This record gives sequence, C-alpha cells and structure tokens, in this order.
Amino acid sequence: MLAISSNLSKMIIFIFAIIIIVVLCVITYLYLYKDESLVSKHYINYMAIPENDGVFTWLPDFFPHVAVDISIYTNVEDDYFFLIFP
Repeated sequence: MLAISSNLSKMIIFIFAIIIIVVLCVITYLYLYKDESLVSKHYINYMAIPENDGVFTWLPDFFPHVAVDISIYTNVEDDYFFLIFP
C-alpha cells in the first residue's frame, strides 16, 4: 500500500510540474509577444492629421473636426482599426 501511495504522490508532483511549466511558457509568450504589424499614430488634433496620410480613408464622415489628442491604431493585415479621442 505504501508503494502505491508513493507512486501516486510522484505522479501528482510530476503532473503539477508539467502544469507549472506550461503556465510559465504561456505567460512568457504573452508577455514577450509584440504585434509587429500594428501601427499606432498620435495627433494633437484633427488638423494635425496630414491629408496624404491615409488615415482619412479610415475615418467616418461624421468624425468630429474639433477632436483633440487622437490616437489611431491600425493593422491592415487583420482589418483592425481602433481610434481613441476624448
């Protein structure tokens, strides 16, 4: 009975060690991963956006022309556009 208990405890320790290693690998990957195709641009106001920048093609017609502190994040490959302004 003692041999079975010893083997069971070794198996449980081994499984926990594997789980810890997998969790650490996932956390490391998520911490170190950087999306290289994500482009971020920041403008102090709407008038600071250059007309030939291409950002205007992403902005809707009703975008406020008085907007300030504009941050734009785009990823053309994933068809992603995110815009922040107060």
